[in-house]
Amino acid sequence: MKLIEPAPIEPDFGNLPIELLVSIFKYLSISDRNAASFTCWKWYEASKYLGFARQMVLHLVGIEFDDGKPPVADLLQSPHVYPDLKLTRVRLQQSVYSQFWRDFGPAISEITFEKCMIWRERIIKVLKHMKNLKTARFVECDLLRDDLFKEWKFMENGLLVNRFESIGTLSLAKNNFTELQFGAIVEMMPNLTVLDLSNCFSYVDSISKTVMLRCILRFVCDRQCTLKGLIMKGISLDDIFLRGLNKATELQLESFSMMYQEKMPLRDPAVIQFLRQQLEMKVLDLSNSNGITDYCLDQIVHNMTKLKVLYLNSCWNVCDYGVSQIFRLRNLEKLDLSHCRITKKCIIDGGSYCNRKLLKELHLEQIDTLDEDCVVKIGANFTYLTILNIGGSSSCMTDWSAQYIFYNLTNLEVANFERSTKITDAGFTGIDLPQKTFAIWDIEETFSIDRLKKLRILKVSGCYKLTDFSLRYAFKFMELKELSLSRCHQLSKQGIEKLVTNCPALEYLDLSECPNINDNCVELIAQNLKRLSTLKLANCPLVSEVGLGYISEYCKNLKYLYVRGCFKLPPDISERLANITTLRQVYKS
Repeated sequence: MKLIEPAPIEPDFGNLPIELLVSIFKYLSISDRNAASFTCWKWYEASKYLGFARQMVLHLVGIEFDDGKPPVADLLQSPHVYPDLKLTRVRLQQSVYSQFWRDFGPAISEITFEKCMIWRERIIKVLKHMKNLKTARFVECDLLRDDLFKEWKFMENGLLVNRFESIGTLSLAKNNFTELQFGAIVEMMPNLTVLDLSNCFSYVDSISKTVMLRCILRFVCDRQCTLKGLIMKGISLDDIFLRGLNKATELQLESFSMMYQEKMPLRDPAVIQFLRQQLEMKVLDLSNSNGITDYCLDQIVHNMTKLKVLYLNSCWNVCDYGVSQIFRLRNLEKLDLSHCRITKKCIIDGGSYCNRKLLKELHLEQIDTLDEDCVVKIGANFTYLTILNIGGSSSCMTDWSAQYIFYNLTNLEVANFERSTKITDAGFTGIDLPQKTFAIWDIEETFSIDRLKKLRILKVSGCYKLTDFSLRYAFKFMELKELSLSRCHQLSKQGIEKLVTNCPALEYLDLSECPNINDNCVELIAQNLKRLSTLKLANCPLVSEVGLGYISEYCKNLKYLYVRGCFKLPPDISERLANITTLRQVYKS
């Protein structure tokens, strides 16, 4: 008697309990979760779990915000909430009444207006519906004549009309405003803990800027007991302003950003006193501060023991000694030294002081003094890095040093190796290396870049020795989201054919200035990369209207297309792509 084996039962993932689905989805990125939500109705419901909604931003661009028109009319039919809302170049409807704000306002915790045409009456009415609003951002809203800050009337009969006590973070980045306007806005928000004024006062004269800085100082002194964050990135500050900050003796900031460019005074420098007083600092951004020296770094190391994030981008007067001491900070997680005039010595010496398990981000972009020995030490000393940026440091990434990165830094999620002109296919693949990475007796071993399984962003633009061979045998990343291959002149259809199957989750692909990319390559990209939202083909001379047809037919999620310099394309590109409903911008000239 012959026993017949029962047919294998396939698991029914569609009927998993919703609680289990939510737990599984927590391990996915936002884009992966969105893709999974199209599988079935139950998975869609799991993807709309409130905890996931808080991680997403509802971004509306270039629309008239009217309850009777899409997409607002469609959103009104949705049962889900949108805690984080961003409006870019959006015009609010003339009527102050809106069903959308009444229904969804109480759930909104963050809102951003960017380059929006809004008036006082409308914005006040909108904010009144947001009882739980924590963060309000008004970014570059002074570009329009009838903007947020012109001729606002905040007082009636000497009394403040509106107060928004739930708002803790206010951003007025990239705006120009008067003393009266600033005072009135912050007065409406009595519980502010973070104020962001990044890149403000760009087009004002020095006298007006001085007046505004004094106004900001008064605000800081008034709120010194509660203020925890002051972001003034892109605003050049001097010792006079810092001396005013030092007078606020109860001010203990946790995050601070400034640009300090003047020469430090020889007698009683206010910047040193400031660095000594701020003992609670966790995030410090001193980018483009030419006045910062090794002495300042010494004060940071000795006084800001809780510091987790330090940005010293383009601080040209810091030297090897000061930078090596920075690594003594025991809680340091992120460090940016890009464009600094340092050598490999500070990186090698600092590695012996560093808390290796905590440092997660290291940015060393465009530091030409680094070499392959330094990269090998980075791989050995900072094994827990998730972000490594050594783009533009052309001499440090060689076939030999790359092998140590691929072997040691298996936690990398973001890697920038742009303009690393010495690395070849042998370094990327570990195949045919003249010198093996490890050789013990008769055992020899090399490593491929696909060992970095956690990669989400990879930038290798300008690595002109990269060929199809690497794409075929080394670029195997199932979860890679962003890939930059611009100016890799030797890439062709053979490499793209393997790339689109080995990296199916790509959402951003840059193939600009790759002369061999043709319509066949575009067809492969359009048919296989279903999640693609940004495609860059600038200065690809072989791309024609045939390739444009493939994009129109298959790229249903495309948002941005760059085709500058593609002289074979017709002038009516936007019209030919009109069927792509997600398309926001075509860059063609």
